[in-house]
Amino acid sequence: MLRVHFTAEDFARVRFAPRPAPLQELHAALTTAATRGGGLLFAPWHGRVLRALPAATDPLAHLVPAGRPPSFLDVLGDTMADGFEQMRATSPGLIRSELERVYGAMPAPRWSRGLHAGDETAWRTLHRAQRAAYETVLAPVWSVVQDLHRQEFTCYALGVAEHGVAATLTGLAPGSRLHEGVWEWPGAAPDCDVRSIPSHIASVITNRTDTSDQLTNPSKKHALGRVFKGV
Repeated sequence: MLRVHFTAEDFARVRFAPRPAPLQELHAALTTAATRGGGLLFAPWHGRVLRALPAATDPLAHLVPAGRPPSFLDVLGDTMADGFEQMRATSPGLIRSELERVYGAMPAPRWSRGLHAGDETAWRTLHRAQRAAYETVLAPVWSVVQDLHRQEFTCYALGVAEHGVAATLTGLAPGSRLHEGVWEWPGAAPDCDVRSIPSHIASVITNRTDTSDQLTNPSKKHALGRVFKGV
């Protein structure tokens, strides 16, 4: 279970992102495709996406062995460039520890070790992979993703006004609950407590959508929440 401990000041700093974050949307879409998430409804889309991805995107798959992405990929930039700059600013220690976490006893690809060493060639490799994946998967439907996100933003803004922050947060993560200032996520792994919430806390509404049918069927949309980067 994940337990996020909030203070009164933390609640006062909760915000909802008014725009979708391209890299978060991209990595969520790729994870859904690679893990065959979404059940039969998404099955035709999985195949189309995986067949369409060019070889330049392979380094992204290298960073997500067994469907376990490192947290430094999860950034909140409003554009691809902003997101990459935030990712590039990640501390070498965090990058190293996250690669060790997702690979465990397996050796990480040689090129990826250059990320925590500050090697520009390694970072260019990652940047090219993300750009190629974005152009293939999201760019053709990005305007629709933005429209769907705007709808979700409005929905959650009204939810906060009518029901308050606590009810809206638990609504973002079905099955979670807020008890005495602690947001509990049953079933989250690994079991941990988060007590020091960074100053850049944000509740990020993201649309996890089937990109088939040009994203126009709202019933295919999942609203997922992230409280803050790196958890």
